[in-house]
Amino acid sequence: MQLLIDENLSPRLALWACQLGYPAEAAVHVGLAGASDDCVFSQAFNRDQVVVTVNVGDFMTLAAGIDLHPGVIALREAELRTEQQWQRLKEALAYAEQHCGGDLLKGTSKNCRKTEKGNGRNLTSS
Repeated sequence: MQLLIDENLSPRLALWACQLGYPAEAAVHVGLAGASDDCVFSQAFNRDQVVVTVNVGDFMTLAAGIDLHPGVIALREAELRTEQQWQRLKEALAYAEQHCGGDLLKGTSKNCRKTEKGNGRNLTSS
């Protein structure tokens, strides 16, 4: 699973994800600083990357408009410290490993769709 960390999250998440073996890029480091959500989602789609964001509404709407895409990991809590963002992302990645074999596309939508409002995570693939 490859990740594209949206600009509303710390770019350090990309470094830490790489250290765990997940290829990852930060939007701000690949020419997407200030880019529209459509542009970010399009680049992620074209590069088979899962978008990691706190911008739940917009990216879930974009994802819903495509039959098959790599996925969206939406951290449903804004204003988290970097370490909290990392903890939430690690939990989502662990869930994807356990329930989707580490690939949101290989699992079924039912198995790989997780919404936990209480803990602020949303993991989805079409």
